[in-house]
Amino acid sequence: MTMYGLRHPILAKTAAVVVLTGLVAGIPAILLSFFWPVQLPTVDDLATPAEPVVIKALLLGTVWTCWALFACAVLIELVGTARARHRRVRMPFQRLAAYLITTITVAATAPAIAPRGLVPAAAVAITPAALPEHSLTAAEPKTAEPTKPYATYVVQPRDTLWAIAGKRLGDPMRYREIVALNQGRTMDDGQTFTRGDWLSPGWTLRLPADATKKESSTSERTHTVAAGETLWEIAEQHLGDGERYKEIFKLNGGHPQPGGARLTDPDVLESGWRLILPERGREPRKAEPTHRRTPSPLPTTKPETHQTTHRQAAVPHSRPASEPGQPAHHEAASPRPPSEPAQAKKPAAAISSPDVVMLPDGGMMAISFVTGLAVALASARLRHRRRLAVPAIDEAVSVPAPNPQPPAVRALEQAHHRSYTDSEEGPPDDFKLVTSTFAIDPPVMLKAGIRGEDSVSLELSGLNLALTGPGAGDCIRAIVLDLLAQADQHRAEIVIPRQDASRWFGEAITTLTQHLPGLRMVATLNEAIDYLEEQFVARRRILRDHDADDIPQLRQDEPGEPLPALLLTACSTDGNAYLDTLMGLASTFGVGAVLAGRSASGTTCEIGEDHRVTKATGTLAEELLDVTLFHLPADTAATVLHKLAVGNGMPTEEPMSAADLPVPPPSAAAQPVRFGIVGEPVIEVCGKVADISGRTKALELFVLLAVHPKGLDREEICEHLWPDVEETLAGYRFHAALKDLRAVLRESSGLGEKEASFVERSGKAYRIQAQHVDVDLWSFHRALADARTATNEEAKVTALEAVAGICRGRLAQSLKYDWLDQDHRWPLTVASVKALLQLGALHERAGRAERALEIYDQACALDPDMESAARSAIRLLLRLGHADEARIRTNHLKTRLASLGVLPSPETQAVLDQTRASSRPSVTH
Repeated sequence: MTMYGLRHPILAKTAAVVVLTGLVAGIPAILLSFFWPVQLPTVDDLATPAEPVVIKALLLGTVWTCWALFACAVLIELVGTARARHRRVRMPFQRLAAYLITTITVAATAPAIAPRGLVPAAAVAITPAALPEHSLTAAEPKTAEPTKPYATYVVQPRDTLWAIAGKRLGDPMRYREIVALNQGRTMDDGQTFTRGDWLSPGWTLRLPADATKKESSTSERTHTVAAGETLWEIAEQHLGDGERYKEIFKLNGGHPQPGGARLTDPDVLESGWRLILPERGREPRKAEPTHRRTPSPLPTTKPETHQTTHRQAAVPHSRPASEPGQPAHHEAASPRPPSEPAQAKKPAAAISSPDVVMLPDGGMMAISFVTGLAVALASARLRHRRRLAVPAIDEAVSVPAPNPQPPAVRALEQAHHRSYTDSEEGPPDDFKLVTSTFAIDPPVMLKAGIRGEDSVSLELSGLNLALTGPGAGDCIRAIVLDLLAQADQHRAEIVIPRQDASRWFGEAITTLTQHLPGLRMVATLNEAIDYLEEQFVARRRILRDHDADDIPQLRQDEPGEPLPALLLTACSTDGNAYLDTLMGLASTFGVGAVLAGRSASGTTCEIGEDHRVTKATGTLAEELLDVTLFHLPADTAATVLHKLAVGNGMPTEEPMSAADLPVPPPSAAAQPVRFGIVGEPVIEVCGKVADISGRTKALELFVLLAVHPKGLDREEICEHLWPDVEETLAGYRFHAALKDLRAVLRESSGLGEKEASFVERSGKAYRIQAQHVDVDLWSFHRALADARTATNEEAKVTALEAVAGICRGRLAQSLKYDWLDQDHRWPLTVASVKALLQLGALHERAGRAERALEIYDQACALDPDMESAARSAIRLLLRLGHADEARIRTNHLKTRLASLGVLPSPETQAVLDQTRASSRPSVTH
């Protein structure tokens, strides 16, 4: 709390009391002492208004009127505070009265004898009733706000002022009103709004007060999941037919939800998720009997029958009532509707727990955490590709070898890929992954850990948790990183004292802060508490302005209002009574706290070395006892923290070496099998396409051996293709896949076992037979090597044209293998685009502009996120006089960059300015 710069609560209270007393009692005392009795003007005086007696009377009347209005405002605020009710009356001077009473009320709850840090936690018994619900009232903002009420809107990718005005104001021409409200404002990213057409996603714009909260279109309906709801019940309630739960799952499957989790299993829903509902459309079917069909007496052949958990067996059709004493925050799996076939359920033995990722160094994180890290890694790759320069004519282009990821990061990345196992499209590419996760919805729940097979989540708003014991530090690291992975200025904010941050994450965190949006480091715990007080007052003002009782209600009523979840994390060994006082109001203002130490008002948990809660006291004790909390060792936490910072734009210097494959020389004899994987995979045997679609692992084995021409031994192959399968069983599957592959190729080619094996064994390694199989990837590497060793430009053009002829698309374009995506696919794409740009530059130099433009177009299609490729095409179009097409390319590039929330490089901006200049009509005299 601050009172004109006074940060200590007692001083703030004293100053507020003095000001309030002076205004309420001092003004009438002065008026009565010096200006009483009042000399009223006569009728003759009124005839000459300039008379001093008239002016004096008018001034006194004005002062007495203002004092009376202020006194009434104070009375209204005092009554509202005493009754703990929301005040609907609005009077002049009420905001000033509210600020003074807020300062007095909050500061009055602070210990009055000793400073905060010296008062033991046991000195004061704190309950939420210690401060009335409305004891915090609106403070005067630090900067002048317009008196006219306004709505807010957070800019989404591809938004324009015209579109926003059309959606929210009903008339696109009203975009001028938005410009007037925002002209000159500094946005959250430091940019200044100016009259123009460039908007950055994430900006919070002010809209006229009559702006609608949602778009007028009703084609897309949403439903917020309540605790215990199932997809079947939601479909039955909103669509009239429970069987239509599959449509809801198809619409929402894999989409990010508040908190970072995704809907990957129709049995598992979390409270607070927002589901898109299809149109009600068709007529509901006749209601089916609610009893379950009698199971068949025949034994099932599925081995998972005996492994079905008790939560999913014999679940009634309707939702059961909550049992007394049942923990409120356990994630209950939604029962599958009775009509769902039993065999459609995945075996429970396939994964130990779908909500958990076990790390090789002993850490354990929630599956929702991997999405945030995957976005950071994808963002870093996009930034690296976007800023690649056009290679010089004589530069040697090679395939870069990506630096190997640390084991923990690699495990988390693989877990992200596996989360798309049931998705038809598989994991999205980097661009879709980054843009699809843009959201302002704050995380509602905090993934805490697991008990048995059940995941345990805690509500962030009002969380007051203290951890102590040998495993507490690892658990706090996991909590902080889980929020940081999904935090920005709109979603979540973590406040942490600098000394505690260094203790948990190392000194390097102090240099990463500016690249970790959502992390606010302060000097001490007292300064962190001061910041919480300021947020309480600011959020109370927002609640009053929107007539909301608490932040959760406001987020539901005003989804565009940017109010991040706020979490305080700090060391407080013996507790802090003043912080306990504030936390009594935390649930109202969307604030939580996780402390290392003990808490008198919250829940204190003893954490053992195995990170299990061995002892718990407080309101969440029953819920957290025996729960194994998520945890991260210090080294792993530091590594992940660095990856998050790099994903948010921190410059990094990681030299990359060349990864050119040692491919075998071209075969002199005719090769019956041609395997194309640079683009859509295709297998041609004797000129005819061989169908291998039904043998997925055989195809994956073929691709794996193609990107490893020297071959791999069986253990290495099994580690790539069956990483989670026991070694003996993986060996059986390998031999089955190898047998299928050879059988397809022999059947299509007509060659017997003695004539060709297609995949041969040399020592312990298995490799593709080069004399019988032609792989286009190997031809690509040979052509690229020829270009590097070319002695003149003509020879280089010939070699690079061979590269261009092979580049039909990205490596194994339609296949989704986690081992392929980052280790092989994007490095080959980078090398391909650089080779095409070099070839285009050679054609330009030789005067073949049209062929150069074709090559640039091919590079843009291969990687539309590489600015150098788009820049080269736009520049050449301008030189050829195709200004209209250049403007189309420019708009497409600007839209794509805006979707990522980034600005073009200076080189690209120069080309964009040149395009804009070419579109201006020339002025003739």
